[in-house]
Amino acid sequence: MPEEKMTVNNGKQKSTTKAKNKFNSENYDRLYPFVPKGQKEKIAAAAAAAVPPESLNDYIVKAVYDRMKREGHEIETEQKDQ
Repeated sequence: MPEEKMTVNNGKQKSTTKAKNKFNSENYDRLYPFVPKGQKEKIAAAAAAAVPPESLNDYIVKAVYDRMKREGHEIETEQKDQ
């Protein structure tokens, strides 16, 4: 079994990382969808097989918006390619 590398967060961030984190926290909400073991890989494979290929995040968000649209919910986004 390969040894896992442990990373230590000593509270110091590079300025670029800090700036990205600040931007993300001001502009995005986080969702944490849980799926049964083994399903993440299947969903990721479907995202990669999409035409054009999509990131796992984009694939999931698009699926959520598509369902919302089908169910008659109003969607207000500034997402790219949505």
